[in-house]
Formats: sequence, C-alpha cells, structure tokens
Amino acid sequence: MIRFALRRILAAIPIGLLVTLGVFALVFAMPGDPLRELAGDKPVPPSVLAAERAQFHLDRPLLVQYGLYLKDIVTGHFGETFDGRDIGEQLRLRIPVTVKLALLANAFQFTAGMLFGSYAGFRRNGAVDRLLMLATLFVLAVPFLVLAFAAQYLFGVQLKWFPVSGTADGFPMSYLLPAMVIGLLSFAGLARVLRTSIVETVNSDFVKTARAKGIGEQRVLWRHILPNALLPVITFIGIDLAGIFAGAVLTESIFNLPGLGQFLFQAIQLKEGGVVVLLSTLAFISFIVINLIVDLLYGVLDPRVRSG
Repeated sequence: MIRFALRRILAAIPIGLLVTLGVFALVFAMPGDPLRELAGDKPVPPSVLAAERAQFHLDRPLLVQYGLYLKDIVTGHFGETFDGRDIGEQLRLRIPVTVKLALLANAFQFTAGMLFGSYAGFRRNGAVDRLLMLATLFVLAVPFLVLAFAAQYLFGVQLKWFPVSGTADGFPMSYLLPAMVIGLLSFAGLARVLRTSIVETVNSDFVKTARAKGIGEQRVLWRHILPNALLPVITFIGIDLAGIFAGAVLTESIFNLPGLGQFLFQAIQLKEGGVVVLLSTLAFISFIVINLIVDLLYGVLDPRVRSG
C-alpha cells in the first residue's frame, strides 16, 4: 500500500506542474497592469512602478516568474500580495474558514444523502424515491448563483433565520446557510448514487446466495449489501470533497466568508499570479491526498482491492 501511495504521488508531480503552469499562464495573459490598476486614478511615478515590478518579478519572463513562485512555495517564503498583505498570515487566517465550510457542507450532504439514498434504495419506486428524482432534476436545473442568492434572500433577509454574510456570528451559525447551499447541490447526486448502488447490490447473485444459505437479514444487510453499496459512494464523496474548493470560490464571495475561495477570487481580479499558483497548488495537493484516502478506504471495504 505504501508503494502504491508513492507511485500515485510521483505520478501526480508532473501533472501538478502542468496544471499550475497553465493556471499561471492564464493569469499572466490577462490584459492590463495589476500594479497600475491597484493605484487607481492616483498618478504613480514610473520609477516607483519599475521598482514594484522588480519586487514582484513582473519584469521577468513567464517561465522565470513561474520558477521563482515555485521556489517560494517549496521554501515556504510566500512574500506579500500587491497591496502589502502577508500571504502566509492570510493562509493562516483563511484556511480554517474554508475547512469549516467544507466539513459542514459535507456533513449536511452525507447525512441527507445517506438517509434519502438508503430509504429510496430499499423502498424502490416509493414516494421518497420519486421525491428524490424530482430533487435531482431541480438541483440540476437551477444554476448555483440563483440558488445561493435565493437562499440568502429568503432565509437571511426575509425569514432572518441565518446571517446574510460574514463570520460575525461565529461557528457554526455563520457557516450554516452557505454550507447547506453547497451541500444541497451534491446531496441529491449522492443519494441517487447510493440508491442505484443499493438496488444493484440487493439484486446481485452473492446476496441471493447468502439469503439462500439461511443467513439472517441483518447480517446480509451489514456484511454484504452495505459494504458493497458504499464503494461508489466513497468515490463520489472523495471527488466532491476534493472539489469543494471550486465551490468555495463562489460561495465565499457571495456570503462574504474570508476563506481561501474568496482569497483566490481576489487574486484573480488583481492578477496576482503567485497567489493563484499557490492556492491552485494547495487545491491540487488536497485532491491527491483525498484520493489516496479514498483508495485506502476501498481496501478496507473490499478485500479484493487489498489482494490486488
């Protein structure tokens, strides 16, 4: 298993370099001078602009800038943003915000998805199953921005059940509404995956054989049906958790949460290639780590994976 993990990590290194280089090149290709735009309408002497460009390596070619930013990431010296904020300090403050949002969103998604999916799978074509199908169609049809702003207006402005934006109300109150918006987008998909997996597993030959041998229904459920039905669910949750950073970019911006997603959005607006590469690298590393955890869980639930 250790050798397998090392192979996955080594294979991910060139992919990560290509991904971050592509992201950096897109930011580099954006028109305009970020330092001049940051100054606004105020006149800035050319000598000051030249010094600022030299400080942030903006006067160097693309590949040189990319190499310098990679060096900063490896050494842990992240420097400052164009407006003078310490990047390391920003990460220290913002990572907990995104982690709280991600964990709360996945807790909502997992709880609702498992309950609806399990019940719909064992009660196929029932009322809950039909309701789940309608919920899936609704979630797929409604754009994320519409859902987020509608939830913010209804539950925050009109009903005043949750804070509209910011983290002034602390955890978990400030995170509940954005977490439910993120979780709602994935819970229907998770429930459908679990429902389909349970239906296929219940009708499989090894379950019929276990019942024919006279094994009790509870043992068949816990030893044969659920462990096999959960395999695609683990994959779904792993991919969704790894991709939570993409959803956080919009969610944190809409609900004004000072997390990594908002930081990335601001960095793209200001054309701060170094910050974008750094955050993209963190997202890529988290994706690799979560996928490794998913592979290990596969080995726990399915002995065939361990023997393979």
